[in-house]
Order: sequence, then C-alpha cells, then structure tokens
Amino acid sequence: MNPEDEAEEDGANIDLDSPRKGKCVLLKTSTRQTSDVGLVDPDKLKPGDLVGVNKDSYLIMDTLPSEYDSRVKAMEVDEKPTEDYNDIGGLEKQIQELVEAIVLPMTYKERFQKLGVRPP
Repeated sequence: MNPEDEAEEDGANIDLDSPRKGKCVLLKTSTRQTSDVGLVDPDKLKPGDLVGVNKDSYLIMDTLPSEYDSRVKAMEVDEKPTEDYNDIGGLEKQIQELVEAIVLPMTYKERFQKLGVRPP
C-alpha cells in the first residue's frame, strides 16, 4: 500500500495506523452510527454517493440514484388530505396567494408555459 498513490484519489484519506488494509467506506448518518459495506462492492462506491442502508444494522444494501433524496421522500404525501379550503377560517388572503402561486400553475400548466412561467 503506497500512501502517495492512493492520496491522489478524490476524497481519499489514509490512516497509516489503521489495522484495515485497502479501501473502506465511511458512512455519514443522522444518528452518528458506523456502517460496514454489505451487498455493494466497495470499489463501486465513491465519496458523495447516496446509499440505502438497513435501518437496524446500517449495513449498506444498495446504491441510490443521484436524484433520489430521502428528505424529499419523507415530505411526499401518501394519501389525499380530507381537509378543504373551507375548513381553514380567517386566512382568505393566504389561501388566495397559495392558489395563485401553486395551484393554478400546476392545474393550468400549458397556459402558464405560454406566458413563460414555470410551474413549481
């Protein structure tokens, strides 16, 4: 293992005192857990890759496409809300702004595109 050769790789960091030889993976989690490479070949991983992990063991199960973001997935609506604008009282001005800025551009996408306005 030649430290000078591997130090040139993007995102590479070498600990000469480490008992591990070869490449290993450091996984950044929200709970500060450590992880081991599981079903993914370590040579296919590079710094900044998104990976799917087992929620209990943090074993790396799969790589995720770059457009996948778990924060967005957590904000997706699973079912249609039962509330209506009529259920919200005293916020008529805010409801009107919401309809004009969000609902109408999504409902009438073609009309807004003709005006050069991209829907949210």
